[in-house]
Amino acid sequence: MNGALVTLKKELLSYAVSPVSWIIAVLFYFVRGFELSDLALVFAVYRADPDMFPAATYGNFSTNVMVMLVPGILTMRCFAEERRTGSIETLMTAPVTDFAVVFGKWLAAALFYAILWLPSVLVLHVLEYPAYFDVDIAFGPVFSAYLGMFLLAGFLLAFGCFASSLTDNTMLAAILTILFDGVLMKAPSWLATRIGDWGDGWYARELLAKIDVMGNFSTWFARGLIDTSQVAFFLGGIAFFLFLTWISLTSRRLA
Repeated sequence: MNGALVTLKKELLSYAVSPVSWIIAVLFYFVRGFELSDLALVFAVYRADPDMFPAATYGNFSTNVMVMLVPGILTMRCFAEERRTGSIETLMTAPVTDFAVVFGKWLAAALFYAILWLPSVLVLHVLEYPAYFDVDIAFGPVFSAYLGMFLLAGFLLAFGCFASSLTDNTMLAAILTILFDGVLMKAPSWLATRIGDWGDGWYARELLAKIDVMGNFSTWFARGLIDTSQVAFFLGGIAFFLFLTWISLTSRRLA
């Protein structure tokens, strides 16, 4: 466990001093600020229920970018950069287990992703003041939505770590992760309209329902409902891709 903590601290520090991390944060909140301002104006003009405001923010462009692009950018250097520079050999001879390294790198990426997202909660709190909605926003749905977002992000970041372990090209690792994220976001709804009679079967419907992560997020988490089967799906997916990353790293040690 000490090895995982050492790796976690090292990786978090590398994210903190990386210009890319700060560029992501600045662009995210710059774009999201305009989006939330426009959305708040729409709610004010049409006198919409303020409790629906948090759920409405998750369909914005900035959310899609954070889900589809950022996991690949954060994880592309995890192992690919180590292999490219040759420091992977030093890492593999250090007195830490391979799984501790894998878990520490993934956890650092997940924590930094959470750090990027969490300040947006303060924005929702500001909207409660009299100058804006002048009501108390129910934060139960906000909690469940952020839980769903972090579980989804953890799943995508775990795949990003796996993709990074397969190559010494950081750009290729990022592209593989972005493609995986895009397919995961779009493929279930696309397949549901094109598989014909096969999709009428119970198993086919259940499979498509489980892998439709954005549909489930909108149906459950964004509405303040926690679907335990989706929680299990994401946790299982995280464990699966971290296991594959560990296998990839171990196979290199044995080669």
